[in-house]
Amino acid sequence: MKTIRRGFVLLLILLTAGFLFVSFRERRQTVSVYENRTLAASPEFSLQSAWDGSYWKGWDAYFSDHAARRDQLLRDWTWLQLCVKRQPVVNDVVVTPTVLLPYLGDRDLSHTDFEAVGRDAVERLLPIQEAVEARGGLFLYLEVEGYPSVYRDEFPAMLRPTVDYYRQRAAAFDAAAAEKGLKLLRLQDVLEPKGGCKPYYYKVDHHYTLYGAHEAYLALCARCREEGLELPVLEEPGICPVEAEFLGAYSRKLYELSPVKGEFYSFDLSLVPPYTRWDEGVQTDAPLIAWRPGEPTVRYEAYMGGDRGETVICTERPELPSILIVGDSYTNPVEAFCVCSFNEVRSLDFRYYSGKTLSQYLRDYPADVVVILRDSVNSTIPEGNGDLR
Repeated sequence: MKTIRRGFVLLLILLTAGFLFVSFRERRQTVSVYENRTLAASPEFSLQSAWDGSYWKGWDAYFSDHAARRDQLLRDWTWLQLCVKRQPVVNDVVVTPTVLLPYLGDRDLSHTDFEAVGRDAVERLLPIQEAVEARGGLFLYLEVEGYPSVYRDEFPAMLRPTVDYYRQRAAAFDAAAAEKGLKLLRLQDVLEPKGGCKPYYYKVDHHYTLYGAHEAYLALCARCREEGLELPVLEEPGICPVEAEFLGAYSRKLYELSPVKGEFYSFDLSLVPPYTRWDEGVQTDAPLIAWRPGEPTVRYEAYMGGDRGETVICTERPELPSILIVGDSYTNPVEAFCVCSFNEVRSLDFRYYSGKTLSQYLRDYPADVVVILRDSVNSTIPEGNGDLR
């Protein structure tokens, strides 16, 4: 009996050692494409970290993130939940026959004074608007419909109260903007006469498609022209799908196992004027859409190369106005279109940029047009691009 137990222990040790050996020999990944997050790095040893246990916990996290065949194991587990158990929520994605939705069951719904929340968000923006207009610039808050609101009717009944909570916050923001004179342009008002927002949004990702981004760009240019600014407008950009599988934020979480698919779109980049680009202060030749024919997959981050703290694009056409766009990832494809209409396009994302406040930045780089572009779900969030001074 002792021999059997010893043999079992020895076999377990050998299997564990083999697993660790294979894990260490496999190519180290730093980012999980499917989970859309940075993987744990190997911990650095110190007497303090060894004493308080954080060093050993760091190795637990490291081996968890870098185990051999980890992606395949997670894919198999996802397949089991999705195709065999047919669970309605898998990897924090609500799975429906027609669209993939974010799971909202763990959101904080404690701030129910919607009027105060909307008023506070607007009042954070008014000083920026006043400063821009004081020097003759055009300020505009461009609000796009948040993904949960677009697909509200597709959510299970138990999650709709959470969606409605954010819709109420957005409505309070819109009401406060009208009351206090914030220059607000709602993309949803533009899309309603064209069949609503759904045709302009992905079914596997929380963003609008390039068609939706183009409508936002057209609405922005129309407002600029109404204010007397002369600029060319790319009315027919030649939008078309690319021959690559689109890895949307939600389809990635399901390891591409969902039957719901989406297409990624590009446009005729030959229509874009020559430009010089800087990202985070470093000159680069990065394209506006970072996808090349022949690549098998593409993500939303291909637009402008993903979220960056600061991007500056110059086209050497001084007769045209300049624009500064502030916002989250919804700005990325709009920036690409704006290169066709403005001499200089600057973009800031205050989730990553901390060099200056917006007021300081505008004193150094006074743009003719300043646009805050955010989705309605995040319009009242006071962090990141909601904390503008």
